[in-house]
Amino acid sequence: MPDAATSELVRHAADLERQDQVVAAQLDTLAALGERAASVRDRAAEVRAALERVPAELEDVARRTEEADVVVAQLREELRLAEERRDALESARRQRAEEILRAQREATTARELVADAEAQVRRLHARAGRLHADAGALRDEAGELAAAAAAVAMDLRAVPGVPDGAGGQPGETFAELEQWGLLVRSALLVARGTLETQRERIVAEANALGSSALGEHLGASSVALVRRRLEAELL
Repeated sequence: MPDAATSELVRHAADLERQDQVVAAQLDTLAALGERAASVRDRAAEVRAALERVPAELEDVARRTEEADVVVAQLREELRLAEERRDALESARRQRAEEILRAQREATTARELVADAEAQVRRLHARAGRLHADAGALRDEAGELAAAAAAVAMDLRAVPGVPDGAGGQPGETFAELEQWGLLVRSALLVARGTLETQRERIVAEANALGSSALGEHLGASSVALVRRRLEAELL
């Protein structure tokens, strides 16, 4: 039967293991919060960059549409002239089949070119519409991201070891959310470093305890291993 001193050593090791588990859980919490904050920050950066591209894209579409309109007008005029030539040949008193056939082909080709050019104009207008719609949808994400950031900030305030104000007020613009995400990352790095140092001390204390109790050097990587070794050897 183990004596009181032996039982106390094992209880001490078990207490160190509980402390280690608490710190490990806190580290997991920080990692999860870091991922959530990074997700908000990264998406805010993506949306901001996408919105910044929209004016240039709209300008390009407007320029191409203007050029396409000019082409359509030119082709419509060419179609009108081709149809006039065809009609004139078809109504002439002295008809030449070969010239009529050629004029008909030219009119058909001109009509197809007009149709293609008009379709291009319609595609450009549709592209402009999609750009406006996409920009609106992207701007609507600001509220969702701000809410997600606010939730992370609230959870951060409940985690021991995180500097006061680490979550702060995330803001509502995409630029503010990006900056907030960077500040959170820095704060979490500090908090994580503190917890990892604390955990290293707990592991070192557990190894010192086990080495003293067993009379041999222990290099266990976790407190749980030390506790199990002590239980196996002493109880």
